[in-house]
Parts: sequence; structure tokens; C-alpha cells
Amino acid sequence: MIIRVVSAIGGGVIDVEVKPNATVSELKREISRQKRIPASAVIVVYRGRQLDDNETFEEVGLTDYEKVYLIARTEGG
Repeated sequence: MIIRVVSAIGGGVIDVEVKPNATVSELKREISRQKRIPASAVIVVYRGRQLDDNETFEEVGLTDYEKVYLIARTEGG
């Protein structure tokens, strides 16, 4: 299945292919690879809720070509 990942800042979109039983953590690793940001800095939001790393897309109820939102946590203070 294809998940559309929309950057919350700037609105850029990337399509990521995942299996329905893939975890959010797997998606974060792929986003990290494509966007060149640490996976630990990636927050994935779907329908207004931050997704947990261990959740699968089946559990969340995502279907093909649905959008999730990427928020990149910044380091420092």
C-alpha cells in the first residue's frame, strides 16, 4: 500500500510504499532515509493523533493513498 506523507511545515508530499502489517517505526525509518532527518526526530500524525512506533497500519485503519502528517522534532533548546 502507498502512504502519502505530508510535511506539516512546507506541505511537501512523499509517497512511501509499506505493507499493511508494517509498523509506524518502519515508516519513520523510510521517511528518515528520504528526508535525511533522524528517525528519532520524526512524529507521524493521523487524524489528529500521534501514532505509536509499534502500531501497524492495519491497527490504525489506514488504507491505500491516505495521508499522514510528518512533524520533525527539533533538537536543542
